[in-house]
Amino acid sequence: MVKNLNDKNRTMENTDAETVLERKIKKKKTKLVTNQNDEDSIKLNKKKHKRKTSDKNNSVNDETPTKIPKITNEDDTEEVLESNDKKETKTPKGPSKREIKRAKAAQKELERMNQHKQETTQKALNYLSMWKHARNEWKFMKVKQIWLIDNLLDETSVPDSIFPTVLEYFEGCKGMARETLLKKGMDVIKKYEQKLEESEEITETVELSRARQLLKALPTET
Repeated sequence: MVKNLNDKNRTMENTDAETVLERKIKKKKTKLVTNQNDEDSIKLNKKKHKRKTSDKNNSVNDETPTKIPKITNEDDTEEVLESNDKKETKTPKGPSKREIKRAKAAQKELERMNQHKQETTQKALNYLSMWKHARNEWKFMKVKQIWLIDNLLDETSVPDSIFPTVLEYFEGCKGMARETLLKKGMDVIKKYEQKLEESEEITETVELSRARQLLKALPTET
């Protein structure tokens, strides 16, 4: 009986020892599983971090502005230059109202002066015609005579058809009128003589021809 009790006790001790061993094994397995889970979790976290970093870099690359390629084609370069020239070229402004007003006023003044010149010319020629054809009605006018002295060598003011009458009018002139006409004719002759010395050739003009005729028509001093 004592033997049975001993066997029973030994069996219980073995059972307790097996239980303790099983607990230790189980605890070790749990620890291994826990460690394995921790390693898997760390690997997963690393993968997630790497994926986030990659996505961030891709996002930065997407936000980076695209560089404009350099123009290597000459035609494209010319088009760009022409476009820049058009932008830089400003459309010229038209004349202002004040400028237009001034231009109109100047044009009117010029027309008025031309009209006045024509009227003065016509009055002087009428004066000369009356001296020639209606001497009884003619009256001496110093202003008209001064105009004839100033313009007798100008073919645009005194036509060729009237110039002989002008010479006839001044044939008997004396005093200041004669001196003025003599100087006028001599100045023209001297001008053309100087040109002849410089170029050795001159062209006969209406002014030169009339100056010679005038000097011949003027009375000589007595």
